[in-house]
Amino acid sequence: MAIPKEKLLEMYRNLLTARRLDAKLFEIYSAGDSRMPWIHRGAGEEAIPIAICANLRKDDYFQVESVRGRPCLFAKGFTLTDVIAGECARDMIKAGGHSFYICPELGRLGQSGTVGYDVPIYTGGAIAAMFKKTDQVCVSTFGDGAASTGPVHESMVLAAAWNLPIVFVLQNNQYAISTSASRTYKAKDISDRAKGYGFPGETVDGNDVIAMYEAAKKYIDRARSGGGPGLIVAETYRLRGHSEGDTQIYRPKGEVEEWWKKDPLPRYQKRLMEMGILTENDISKLEKEIKVELDEAAKAALAVPSRSYEDHAKTVTAEL
Repeated sequence: MAIPKEKLLEMYRNLLTARRLDAKLFEIYSAGDSRMPWIHRGAGEEAIPIAICANLRKDDYFQVESVRGRPCLFAKGFTLTDVIAGECARDMIKAGGHSFYICPELGRLGQSGTVGYDVPIYTGGAIAAMFKKTDQVCVSTFGDGAASTGPVHESMVLAAAWNLPIVFVLQNNQYAISTSASRTYKAKDISDRAKGYGFPGETVDGNDVIAMYEAAKKYIDRARSGGGPGLIVAETYRLRGHSEGDTQIYRPKGEVEEWWKKDPLPRYQKRLMEMGILTENDISKLEKEIKVELDEAAKAALAVPSRSYEDHAKTVTAEL
């Protein structure tokens, strides 16, 4: 598949931004400015949402994987200020920005606090697209833990029966908190589940930006043209603990170090340099630009007042 140079560079910039954003959010959290009780870092898993967003339109629906992938929503059209403010419990609605929890115009239909329960919400988005006869597509991304919950299975059964324009992406980062996926699944290839539902599926290296982009494009284009649902199992790894402070005693010795060698950022950077479309000067320039953007976005986001529970409830009710 020939991917335009501009698209390849766009994904590199977004991938680099996502990694630096992860560090910026941790910096804010460590300083006590986030007003959140914990932080779930997503370093090493960014290639999946970045590659997906590179194939989506503004009006397509996108359920990003829980808290780790949420900062990558800037690639879907949210500003960096929107994202940082959202992660720091600021009221971006009153400040004239967007809430990444519910923002239909940018493809966000809500988020559940219960693992797996987001998937029916976005399956509903695909049903709406079907009834409205638009060519919108929904992508629903969830983790290996959520993949075994009832709502996920029910959503896939319905999507298959109604031939909905939805792509399910199982982001397998190998751990559901402290339980290894190897202890949960006996199947050698989890994407074989798709056969039971009656639609195609495949497993892809979620740390390979180009492979992930190509798989996402294939299934998104198929869904948009009326081909129905599909399943992508994106293999990746949770390089950090479940949250900061996690002792990670459940990990085998040396496992984390081996997965750092598969880090998508340096892998993709090296590949683009080998293709002759990225240079050391380009990288240095982007690093400086992104730092300025993140510093300005953080300053703007932290200046926004916190969102009260009452305002949150009123906004959600009105948007629903």
